[in-house]
Amino acid sequence: MPDPTIEPPGTPIAPLGTPIAPLGTPEEFHRMLVELVREFAPHRFAICEEHGDRVDGEVVAWGMAFAEGALLRCDDQSTTGHFTSAESALRLFARTGRRLRLIWIDARPPATVP
Repeated sequence: MPDPTIEPPGTPIAPLGTPIAPLGTPEEFHRMLVELVREFAPHRFAICEEHGDRVDGEVVAWGMAFAEGALLRCDDQSTTGHFTSAESALRLFARTGRRLRLIWIDARPPATVP
């Protein structure tokens, strides 16, 4: 069955400025937005540092992973960064020899292509 929201081929394009009909009822539109948000919401994560042999630990950065990359904010509130992934941020910060772990707060997103 054809989608009633899609114009058939050959339908003339409305002139610029023509009002666009609303998408569904207010409730249907709200449900569409909820689905959109759930599909594209970022996944939260933290980068934590282990001190000693499990003597202590701390969160050194908070992040949000999107399909296109990850945003990171260090806990000192002065450093932010954009990375290709949460894992790439972890690799960069771990180069200093610190014992870091990537902890996912939300469900882990699907693997990204490097």
